Amino acid sequence: ELVYAPEIYGQPAMLGSGDLNGDGAFDLAWTVEGCSTFCVKEVQMISWDAGTGDYEPIITPGATIASGTAVLEERAEGDTAPGKILLLSGGVSGTSEGGLEAEHTERWEAVNGIFRRLSWSYDRDAAGANCLGLRLVEADAALNAADVLGFGLAAELYQASLDPELSACSIYGIPATEELTLLQGLASFRLIQTLTLSGTVSEAETVLTALTAGQPDSAFTKAATQWLSEYQSSGDPVAACKAIQILFDQDTRTWQITDHFGYNHPALSSEQVCFKPPA
Repeated sequence: ELVYAPEIYGQPAMLGSGDLNGDGAFDLAWTVEGCSTFCVKEVQMISWDAGTGDYEPIITPGATIASGTAVLEERAEGDTAPGKILLLSGGVSGTSEGGLEAEHTERWEAVNGIFRRLSWSYDRDAAGANCLGLRLVEADAALNAADVLGFGLAAELYQASLDPELSACSIYGIPATEELTLLQGLASFRLIQTLTLSGTVSEAETVLTALTAGQPDSAFTKAATQWLSEYQSSGDPVAACKAIQILFDQDTRTWQITDHFGYNHPALSSEQVCFKPPA
């Protein structure tokens, strides 16, 4: 008797079964691969939920990699965190323009029973790895996992992304100076958010002072100034983001610049530029 028939568009392959997330229940994981000019692999996971009487997903969206691999690994001896570890690795960005040959590794772990991406790191020895845009991908992943890992790593990565030695690497031919200015503005804005949310407002104000001096008329300077003021008044980071959303809607370069690095380098939408902590 067929008890579960998900819609699958591509070639499925079994990835693992058993108690994958550490909650004692039986789980099932598989990959679905679809190919055109390049192949994209997505990881899907389900578990039976007695409360809903149905199979429910136990992985957040986005577990995809182009021209890469997906494996489930056991935890090292002494690691008492629940469940197995999902590693997505490799991945050469596939686009008709060529993309960037910068491999990376993503680490996904179960948090309250749901697999989430907790880290993203590039191979520092790869030819295109000395790129500001790629450093921001790493920092963004750390910020999105800050409710689990804390804000320290994200702050460290955003600060490191402001290194003037990092290069431009857009695959769409935008002038290097313009690319770097936009990405440095974005890095500074998100560093200000990260420092503020971690409770180090004085450090955030120092970064804002430097951003204002370097980019006095940029949308990121206006956004950071207004967001910090709104947050200090209300204590609500989501409300502060809503107050400045119009700035990113009007200046589309603030988020479109993140979509210049190929498939394996996730881009931000207009609504994602301002980080909103999970509820």
